[in-house]
Amino acid sequence: MKKLIAILVMMLSPVLFYAQSAFDQFDDKDGIDVVSLDKTMLDLAGDDLKLAKDEQNLVTKFTKDLKQLKVYSTEVKKYKNQIADAVKKYVRDNNMESLVSVKDDGETVKVYARHNRSDETIEEVLVFVDSGKKDETVLVTFTGKVKL
Repeated sequence: MKKLIAILVMMLSPVLFYAQSAFDQFDDKDGIDVVSLDKTMLDLAGDDLKLAKDEQNLVTKFTKDLKQLKVYSTEVKKYKNQIADAVKKYVRDNNMESLVSVKDDGETVKVYARHNRSDETIEEVLVFVDSGKKDETVLVTFTGKVKL
């Protein structure tokens, strides 16, 4: 399951998320780990990848408008429930579409996106991993804008 999550995150890294204020409430809570990569760090990380020139150009094309990547994770039951509720509310309130839903061994991975059909861009992406009663709950958010 962790390989699947890693693959999904890598596949969706060019696709982005615009407004994160709904999840900022989790930034300073003990029991929730938060990793935040801003534009500068993403640019540096992209430059350090050992890829062929054409692959590097493809990565650069998709990440040039990436503004932020945030990962929230927790094993605390009350926070797991709060994050799940926040995701449900955000998806509903922002008319996000479900792109992928995978259930395996009690774990669920859901990927949501909102895109602008008029200019063919992805505007928001959420990856939500609910481990059920075991392990941790993870929320990955992308901010920015990418043309399809």
